[in-house]
This record gives sequence, C-alpha cells and structure tokens, in this order.
Amino acid sequence: MSAKGDGWLGYSLDRPGGRVGVRGLGDRVLILGRQAGAMASLFAYAGAEAGSGLTILDIDGSISTDVQGYYRTFDYRSMLYEAFHLEGDDAMHGQLVASAYAAALDLTSEDEAILSASLQRLSEQNDLATPAALYDVLGAVEGFRGYYVDKLKGRIGSLRHLDATRADAFDELTAGRALVTFASAPYPQAAELAAGLYVAKLVHLLSGPVSSPDALLITGAHRLFRRLTRYQNPAKLLARLLESKTPLVLATSLPALLSGELTDSMQVRVYSSEAWNGRNARRQAAALACSYTVCDDRSDETQGFVPRIIRPMSLPGAPRLVLPKRPSAELTKTILDEVSRYESANRQSVVSYLSVQFLPADVAAEIDRLHSEGYLVLEPKEAGGGPKILSYTVTETGRRLLQGLSG
Repeated sequence: MSAKGDGWLGYSLDRPGGRVGVRGLGDRVLILGRQAGAMASLFAYAGAEAGSGLTILDIDGSISTDVQGYYRTFDYRSMLYEAFHLEGDDAMHGQLVASAYAAALDLTSEDEAILSASLQRLSEQNDLATPAALYDVLGAVEGFRGYYVDKLKGRIGSLRHLDATRADAFDELTAGRALVTFASAPYPQAAELAAGLYVAKLVHLLSGPVSSPDALLITGAHRLFRRLTRYQNPAKLLARLLESKTPLVLATSLPALLSGELTDSMQVRVYSSEAWNGRNARRQAAALACSYTVCDDRSDETQGFVPRIIRPMSLPGAPRLVLPKRPSAELTKTILDEVSRYESANRQSVVSYLSVQFLPADVAAEIDRLHSEGYLVLEPKEAGGGPKILSYTVTETGRRLLQGLSG
C-alpha cells in the first residue's frame, strides 16, 4: 500500500522502539482473523494520516463508524444507480457484472454465460442491470431456453429491495478519500451483490484514463470472494481485480471461507494473534495475545507488532453520511397512474411509454423500487387469445400512495 506520508500501524515486537508502517507493505495486503475489522480501521486511519487517497468498500460495516470524519462516507444506495448502469457498447463491463451476480448467488459458468448474454441485450436497450430487468430479459435471449433459464430466473427473482437511486457519481470513489458502507442493506445477499457491482464498476473505470485512488480497501472480503463450492465458477471478477494496477488491501474475519486463489495471490498477509496461532503449519513462535503478525512472502520474513491506539474523532467540516436521494414524486405518481389504467402493463411497456417524459433508466429503477416495496405486484393476466403474461397491478398500498400523491 502506497503512502504519501509516514502512516504507521503499531510498535514492532522484533525491533525495540521500531514501528511498523504502511509504507513498504506492497500493493497486495490481506488482513486475516477475528480482529481484521480493527486492523482495517487502523489501515484507514494510517492512510488518512499519511494523506493517501484511499477508497474503502465496507461490506460488513465493521469500520464505517470508526473512520467517519476522516473520509467522505456514502451509503451504498447513493451510487447503486451508477453501479447498475452498463457502460455503453463495452462488453467487458457486462461480463464483470455477470461475474458479480455469479459471485453473490454462487452460480455456475453456464449461468454466468446466460447472464452475460442477457446483460449485452440490456446494454443495447440502454437499461440498468437490475435484478428485475434481468428477470424480464432472461427468457428473450436467443439460444437459451428451458430448465436452466427457468432455474436462473428463480435465483434472480429472489433478489429484492435493491434501491437504485441517482445521488452521487463514481468520480467520488476514483478520486480517493471516500468510504461506502453496506451496513444498511436489507439482507446479506443484497450487500454482497451491491458490493460486487461496485467492484465491477471500479475495475472497469480504473482500466481507462481516469484518476485512480492510491489504494482500495475492502472489508468482509470472504462474502464477495468465497471459497468456491462450485468449481465451474470461473471467478472473472476476482481475476480482473487482482490484475488491476490499483493497490489492494482486503480484510476478512473468516479466513476459512475466503477464496484460496485470493489468499495465494496476496504478497503480504497480516494475521491477528488467534489466526496466526491457529495455522496448521507453524514454524515460528506463537504470537502474543492482541498482537498482529506480518508475513511477507516477498522476503520470506515475519514481524510481530502491537497496534497503536487511535481514538475516533470527527474532523472539522468533514461531511456526514450521504444518503441517497428519493425519486421524484411526479415520476412515482405517473408510474402508478399508468399501471392502474392498463390491464397488461409490464415493465418494458411502461418504460417505453414514459421514455418521452422521463429517462428510461429512471423509470426502470422506480418501477423496481415500487415492486420491491410492495406498491406493485406481478400477476398473470390474459392477453387476448394468447397465453397469459405477467403484468403489474397496483396493490392497495400503492393505491393509497397514489391518492396521497394526487392530493
């Protein structure tokens, strides 16, 4: 991890009076053990102290409270709109998004291929890669039919309450000194998918001519890069992340659940005392309680240290947690009104009809929100003399909301 100043982590146990700093630890650092969250907070403090432009994805919410005031802090929903947005005609971003879905849902390579083809179609339609949009387009992708598509639609349909709102741009993250917290996610899988989408977007953006943070710190890494239970999963997202030039610091409190490929790829590992003492093949002396051990594969050396104590504080003028902006009342009212008027209103027809008045992606995102929050429900309805189709119906809760918005 690069540092512009003299950020340091603690007092060396091997060199009396010496310090262990972030400078010189390299660009691939992995923090392991039950106290990984505390050490990740210390890395964040040291980075702020050294003036580094560190970007943090706090998947498990372990450090957001500790470092608030040192970093511009954002709720994950505030940039999820941008994370769902597919980057034009570039198929690589779509493949990374498919890999993020595969990682969150533990899908096979065949499932990921179907998702990748579906995402390419969404990109052509200038739509967002939301679960609802994917669900609608899965059955229409040429070459994929039958059991595997139906099974995949069931998995995608299980994802709910992912609010994609337009509040902040990813420029905030690529500039560094920013933290995104996923603690407000309604359930674990939502946080994991959202984090995967953030990583996919960052990896794609950082491969181009944009400003880059000095390092990327990710907590709860085992939730996004799990030890594979399906060996058919190619883990493209992990591979592209490790190939990136941006220095990485990953932390996990559950090393046994972490991908073995990720563990083997990290040059420097920082163990908390119980993680170091619990290793199967120990050649070094046991670590002291509450200490940490740095294992550097580059030089085959280890060093122990006691972490420094830093008390959380708010810096003058530091921004508070940025929450996402709610959609406009006009858009919400228009969608509910149009769905209540027509018997066969589905997602695609409503987006197409309102695209003259609103941005298609905004309409799609608001439909997804209304559906996930119970204002709209999908029901099979007759369509002339043909088979039944799934169309939206305004629920009783949705009708009350419409009445309130109509004044």
